[in-house]
Amino acid sequence: MTDRSTHRGRAPLGRGLGRGPATALLAVLLAATGCSSSGQPAPDLGRVPIPTPPASPIVPTASPGHAQLVAMGDAVQLDLGAQQARITATGPDLALPAPTPGAAPASASAGTITVLLHVPAGSTELRADALSITDELGHPVPFTSDATSASATPGHDATLHLAATFDAGHATLSWSAAGKPLATWDFEVELD
Repeated sequence: MTDRSTHRGRAPLGRGLGRGPATALLAVLLAATGCSSSGQPAPDLGRVPIPTPPASPIVPTASPGHAQLVAMGDAVQLDLGAQQARITATGPDLALPAPTPGAAPASASAGTITVLLHVPAGSTELRADALSITDELGHPVPFTSDATSASATPGHDATLHLAATFDAGHATLSWSAAGKPLATWDFEVELD
């Protein structure tokens, strides 16, 4: 038979100082996670209101000295002083090769980015040499354009198609006016 005095300072099994605080902590954690020791849901602790989205998307405005960074596909309103415009870039539309069973996914793919410039009045030139593409390390991605420039007038948008080979990963497209960036589109090239 074991004498309780041989446990040398330890409390007998099933008793002791640590059991009460541990039980209280467990009860608090269960209540915080929505459970209770009785298996019933904890009382409603309140809700955080979720705002409703705006009726139309908010379009950021860029002007010389105030460039905008947006996600690929987003439009940017341009305030060029006397000229107003809206520019949008989409893509890249990738020409992914058919997957080969057991082979690793491609590390690069040919693709096309479409840049569209819309003006409500006047005219604005969209020039291919004002556009640049960089990879995730900041290295330039060479591209060819279907035209050197296109002119946007009311009712006739300027459109350029930029063809390049894109490595998997992060990249950006930037449009500059008078040597200053006005809009940069951020995108991810996923090839798997």
